[in-house]
Amino acid sequence: MSARIVKRHAEGTISAIRHVRVDDMPTKFAMVMPSDGYPKMAVRIGLNITAEGDDYFLVGDRVRYTVLMDGAGAFPTALDLQKFVDEGQRS
Repeated sequence: MSARIVKRHAEGTISAIRHVRVDDMPTKFAMVMPSDGYPKMAVRIGLNITAEGDDYFLVGDRVRYTVLMDGAGAFPTALDLQKFVDEGQRS
């Protein structure tokens, strides 16, 4: 029987962006400092380039993401990283 998966949404701030080689393929990860006190998480962001060639995610960006956790003690998995704009702070 498989462990139960818990899905929750979280917010945080990107504290670093690092180039990493995974199976001989270069990719980028964003280190996210969660707002709710959980430890930092590394989230794969791939190429991280807009259509104009600029970086999409930058250090200091506020982001939202989905965290998947299971009861078996495996490391949490972060998915669906997206920029977070607080509706009260829009100009």
